[in-house]
Amino acid sequence: MKTTRTVAAVVAAFAGLALAASPAAAAPNAQDQQFLVAAHQGNLAEIASGQAALAEATTPGVRELGQQLITDHQALDAQLTAVAQQLGVALPGTPTPEQQAALAEVQAEDGQDFDTAWLYLQIQSHRQTLALGEQELAGGAEQAVKDLATASAPVVQRHLDHALALARELGVESVPAGTGGQAAASERPLGLALSLAGGLLLASAAAVLVRSRRTAGATHRR
Repeated sequence: MKTTRTVAAVVAAFAGLALAASPAAAAPNAQDQQFLVAAHQGNLAEIASGQAALAEATTPGVRELGQQLITDHQALDAQLTAVAQQLGVALPGTPTPEQQAALAEVQAEDGQDFDTAWLYLQIQSHRQTLALGEQELAGGAEQAVKDLATASAPVVQRHLDHALALARELGVESVPAGTGGQAAASERPLGLALSLAGGLLLASAAAVLVRSRRTAGATHRR
């Protein structure tokens, strides 16, 4: 009986040590939560953009990239939503109003004008996503969220490089020279709010450029 009580005491002591040594409940900081929400909405926006490309693009390369966006961002978002659920971070069900408006601006165009505006939007949005990941790595506290930022970076960079290459093939103007990473580093936004607004402004600028080309073409034909 004495031996039994001794064993029980030892087991209880080890259990107490194990509880004391176990990590505290995950506590994501504000940066972690901002990243999870913004990256999730970015994934939703890219999936919607990919679907728009499949439905409306006239260039095979643009349609191919659109399918890549759907496949890759669905996979990235599945990982992200699992982490968010584990950490108790609520996620919105739709892209931001600015992201939706930016895509609507692109979808107002037809034919190659759509392809051009769509590529402008993808170049900008993927640069913003890379910057968002860097903000998380610099200021995040939860390792699981930082791991998401690290894992998504090469996928996003591949999409950006593909979009830049397609833009050059189509002769799209105002695409910075250099690799995708260099271009992304040179034009990173100052903050998330500015980056989202920038996406909308870029789409609007693309639409204006397309309309200017149409006007110039009509004038030339006269």
